Amino acid sequence: MKLLGTVSLSLALALALLSCARPPEPPPPPPPPPGVENAELDLSLASVPESLTVAANQGRSLQLEPVDPTVGGAIWFEVGPEEVGVNLVAAVRDHQQYIEGLPDGNYMGAQELQADFGTAFYSRGRFTEDGAALEETVIFRIHPRASRLLSIDYRYPAGDDSAERVEQLI
Repeated sequence: MKLLGTVSLSLALALALLSCARPPEPPPPPPPPPGVENAELDLSLASVPESLTVAANQGRSLQLEPVDPTVGGAIWFEVGPEEVGVNLVAAVRDHQQYIEGLPDGNYMGAQELQADFGTAFYSRGRFTEDGAALEETVIFRIHPRASRLLSIDYRYPAGDDSAERVEQLI
């Protein structure tokens, strides 16, 4: 009987200690997606969204593509020469003329964007290339470190997902 009492007391103490123990620490959050830098363009992206991958980053070429190849499309960055008074509205007009000059070119408009980095515009249009209907959305803004035009082009198969694609680009 004395042994049973000792075992019962030991079990009760063990249960009391276990109930006071702290729960295990949650695992640390995953690291942010890695960024990318391009010295020639003087650009750095703090992170690349998980849905995209760096397809090219050499010289003046910085290109991202969807990880899922069935999504299709490509995003690339272009930086113009230094100039006084970068004219974003003129860049939008030039893009409109470019789209309208392509086979089946249908310009779909532009919109001004206000963000932490200042004013920007996006411009969008559809056209046909090699028998395929494509859509192109371009963001025009002033380069973050110089008086240069920065354009971020996103060309993808035309579909019903324009709003999603524009949001992804922004």
